[in-house]
Amino acid sequence: MTGRFEDPFDIESHYEVLDQISFDTGQGDLYTGRHRKTGEKVALKVQKERQFESTRHFIALGRDLTDEGECTSTLSEVPGIPRLIGQGVFRGGQCLVMEYVDGVPLYDVVSLFRPVRDTSTVASVIGQFCEVLDDVHRRGYVHRDVKPDNAMLEHSGRLRLLDLGLATPARRRTEYGCGSIGYAPPEQLRSSDDGVTPRADVFSLGCVLLEMTVMRLPYDGTRGGLTAENPVVLPRDRIDAIPKEFAEVALAMVELRPENRPASVREVYEALRSRVPPVDSPAPRKPLRPDPTEYYRTVPHRW
Repeated sequence: MTGRFEDPFDIESHYEVLDQISFDTGQGDLYTGRHRKTGEKVALKVQKERQFESTRHFIALGRDLTDEGECTSTLSEVPGIPRLIGQGVFRGGQCLVMEYVDGVPLYDVVSLFRPVRDTSTVASVIGQFCEVLDDVHRRGYVHRDVKPDNAMLEHSGRLRLLDLGLATPARRRTEYGCGSIGYAPPEQLRSSDDGVTPRADVFSLGCVLLEMTVMRLPYDGTRGGLTAENPVVLPRDRIDAIPKEFAEVALAMVELRPENRPASVREVYEALRSRVPPVDSPAPRKPLRPDPTEYYRTVPHRW
């Protein structure tokens, strides 16, 4: 059953709700589910159970989740974004039914192997982010929450970008700051009449690159580090530890002023291109599991 987004349905009449797999993923909690007739496995993003908030506030929180669903629906044609199947109601709250991604969170994979020193592995992770984000940006959106927790590596090595709860049209006025401290750029810390541009995601992706390779987030990973009078990107020993193949682009990606960053994720990809493994090349000596290089080693390159 593929319920139309415009036609909400009762979740439990169509799906068996299985295990809770994540708590408080932005706008709600994440469960696995199975369609009662077809057996299709899905991911269910469920509005958090009502606590002490007013009815009006609870309804407003549900509206935030349906707004995320509308954004996900718009971006469902992007290959790296899980497909939206439908919207429904679950025990009085809103619920999104999405494609289930069978894989391992990127954060879990990278945490076991940091610092990641193999340049083909680093380029394969960042390169796949660039491909997905390029599609998002070409459709006029900014993700605003790029980080390892919001990406999944399928067992084939393919990267999928999750959680569009903070995605917004580029340059649309923002009423408040948002994102994840440590990955969010300065322009996301507060409201802005000018909104944000794709260069906000470039900054966040640069944070991912640095975290993978030198095990440190720029500007101490704190709001205070970003807003300090004399901000320090990284201690000198950490800068020296950045693989030379990535040092220039990585530091440019996390410039505080958006205009000083690469203009697009395609520009970032071009800076990494020489380290992206070619088709039919051998696996790294010590690959991650799943191995993100497998995507480029087995699939014709997009660019």
